[in-house]
Amino acid sequence: MKERTSSKFLISAETSDVLYLNDSTPFYLMEKSPLKAFQNYRDIYDSYHEFAIVEMDMILGSFIPPRGNKYYVRWLLLDSTLYLGDIRFFDNVPDSVFPNNKQYRIMEELTQVKFDKELARKYELPDSMQPEEGLMPAVWVSDVFLIKQVRFAKPRQYPEESYESWTKKPCIELVFQKGKLVSMREREDMY
Repeated sequence: MKERTSSKFLISAETSDVLYLNDSTPFYLMEKSPLKAFQNYRDIYDSYHEFAIVEMDMILGSFIPPRGNKYYVRWLLLDSTLYLGDIRFFDNVPDSVFPNNKQYRIMEELTQVKFDKELARKYELPDSMQPEEGLMPAVWVSDVFLIKQVRFAKPRQYPEESYESWTKKPCIELVFQKGKLVSMREREDMY
């Protein structure tokens, strides 16, 4: 059997969005964004700021490089419901560009769903995962997603993992219907 040397997941991944399962760390990389249901999701912030290309020094398997997006989203899966948590930009965007966190109102316009601060308090999330504007239930999401646990390249709480070892780990397939998780399974054919 031929040794796997590249990750099908990394080759096919088209988003920098990340997912936290319940209140777990580490997070998972995502193959596609749940915002993909909206045709113009990649450029909703383009008219507000001249985004600069940011040089990123990342370890393979620790993050997906931006592919057309100026931002990425932190998603949370809590009690089998998918929530949009935080919106992060690759560029250092001054507060004056989005006063009063206007980027969240823009996202609400796109999705037609509101952020809810009470939901965030209900789950008592760790400070590192506490969303700034609350949680937005991703009720528009009815799709299949592949995720893969992030690779640890610099040991802190977790031991360092080689890229070769990481590429052999299978992805997890998540199936959502109207923002609710209906199935979750390991995909041995996708690594």
